[in-house]
Amino acid sequence: ARSSGAVKYGTKTEGFPCPRSGEKRWRYTFADVVFVTDETGRYEITSWPVPGAGLDVELVKITPEIQRAHNNACHLLKDELSSWTSHTVVVVDQSGSMRKMDVAGGATRSDA
Repeated sequence: ARSSGAVKYGTKTEGFPCPRSGEKRWRYTFADVVFVTDETGRYEITSWPVPGAGLDVELVKITPEIQRAHNNACHLLKDELSSWTSHTVVVVDQSGSMRKMDVAGGATRSDA
């Protein structure tokens, strides 16, 4: 059922055949998710998000200075337990459930 939008609106390419039976598979890419279906396109076999989907993070070049600072911080945390402090940690959920398109306007939960 999740793949029905992908079959209808997505980009269809030939997938790798089933390793056990040799049956043909199709890959549909839609809304940053790849769906693999059987030959009929009716039964979803597996799916996964496109790498980096939903994330718009600029790449940063790691300079030797940045690497040294990182290594020093790691050693400090290992060697001096008193250096541990409380911080806010933000967790961004990009799991499969967040890729469901069940939000008004056809958006995913992540996009909402």
